[in-house]
Amino acid sequence: MTTQVAEIMSVPVLTIDQGDSLWDAWQMLSVSGLRHLIVVDRNGQCLGVVSDRNILADPPLNEAHLAAKQIVSIVPAPPPICLGPQDSPKHAAKLMTGHDMEALPVCTSDGKVIGIVSQGDLLNYVD
Repeated sequence: MTTQVAEIMSVPVLTIDQGDSLWDAWQMLSVSGLRHLIVVDRNGQCLGVVSDRNILADPPLNEAHLAAKQIVSIVPAPPPICLGPQDSPKHAAKLMTGHDMEALPVCTSDGKVIGIVSQGDLLNYVD
């Protein structure tokens, strides 16, 4: 049987609402120790992935600046690239490489986020 993304994805996944601030995102990442958040709209639909590096690339890095900007302002342009739970790890790796991404959301067919696959997840899979 072929391995599916659902078997290697990280769950639960941290999501952040599109209207939340960069400061909110930074706090979530700091407390969790994770590097990626999935940005969702008010209906829970995936809008994309942001990383700690995306936030750090938006100076000045102070609370006032980060609190004044919404997380949606740094989300890559739509449409988001999502994996399905039945996709293969090889497909995930090709998408990450082709789009220069460190992590991809795993979504149901109706766009609800159910997990995330990072480069680390793929490395653990091949180990």
